[in-house]
Amino acid sequence: MADVVIMPRLSLNEETNLLSQWYVAEGDKVSAGDKLFCIETDKSTMDVDSEFEGTVLKKYYDDYAVIPVLTPVCVVGKEGDEIPELALPEEAAQEASTEESVSPETEIAPSAQQALSASAGTTDSSKGEKGISPRARKLAEQNGIVNYQMIPASGAENRILEEDIIRYMKDEITEVRRATGEKRTVKLPKIRKVIAKNMLHSLQSTAQLTMSSVFNAAELQACRSRFKAEQGEMKHVTIGDLIIFSTARTLEEFPYMNSWMQGDDEAIEFTDVNLGCAVDTERGLMVPTITAANTKSLLEISDNLKELAGECRKGSISPEKLKEATFTVSNLGAFGIRTFTPILNPPQVGILGVGAIDYMMKPTKEGMLCYPACTLSLTVDHRLVDGGPAASFLKKLCENLEHIEELIAE
Repeated sequence: MADVVIMPRLSLNEETNLLSQWYVAEGDKVSAGDKLFCIETDKSTMDVDSEFEGTVLKKYYDDYAVIPVLTPVCVVGKEGDEIPELALPEEAAQEASTEESVSPETEIAPSAQQALSASAGTTDSSKGEKGISPRARKLAEQNGIVNYQMIPASGAENRILEEDIIRYMKDEITEVRRATGEKRTVKLPKIRKVIAKNMLHSLQSTAQLTMSSVFNAAELQACRSRFKAEQGEMKHVTIGDLIIFSTARTLEEFPYMNSWMQGDDEAIEFTDVNLGCAVDTERGLMVPTITAANTKSLLEISDNLKELAGECRKGSISPEKLKEATFTVSNLGAFGIRTFTPILNPPQVGILGVGAIDYMMKPTKEGMLCYPACTLSLTVDHRLVDGGPAASFLKKLCENLEHIEELIAE
């Protein structure tokens, strides 16, 4: 008996997912755990693995198809197994076009249609002008596609569907490049557009203030070296893990920093510190959340972060693990960046930027001291947090990092 692979539901609010790339073809043999296809949502990208062993007998959709959740995507079984009689992609597209049919009130005005047709050149007179579903038109407008008549249509009565727009853009996983002399236009993948939209919204909707401070990282480095030399369970703890651990514990003392803004006149203060940790991946920036980080040990934080970062880079992270952060840490120290201006993730009111450790000089009673210095850059939402309170938090965090052994021992 053949097994049917369905489109997973990644969150309660999702009705469809984009199948951005197939890893297998019909006739390929797969084992449990092998990658079948990649899907994208507005928040993440993840691979869907096979739960079955056998041969891919049938694929119901092509790349760039927008598929309802919990519906069949492909069939895995033994050669000769009966393939379930399910709607083929063309039939599904026809049903979608019927459901998305445009009412007379929402059709494009004749003048606009004529202008589009003129710019598109000659069309197939036997098929007439192409219609477009509301969702497809919205997606085209968002991506600056005005002349949609050139796009091949897969819907009934020569109607362009959302998946046709996506297929045309070819930018969900594979970059589409158009050479123009010495220039080229690079279409942005979906996750890049989401990041851009969120960052622009952040700057437009919050009053951001950034301040920086430097702390002596000598004890931090000594602590990391000790863990590595002991070769125990803590040997894989990193400088970044120590900073995240210290940040979570420090935030407990400053509830106004562990908050969300609600409009302009209300804030929610959280007891638990759900710490978002920025992770750089090939697909773009992702920010998984270490939940209740203030209650976790240093080792638990280190293990949790490595697991989350691994899932992000593999594309298997659940969207649920990318939500509900109450504060964010972004560490660019590994790239040699000393200081930068991190951008808030609304509704959070704080984000910490961690720079590289480099040597600085400062005067002491004994003379000039050369010490390993690390710069922290804190951005806050000035609507809730003034400069003084923000500086108090940053000062305490630096003190905790300079005495990290005491903090771990508490």
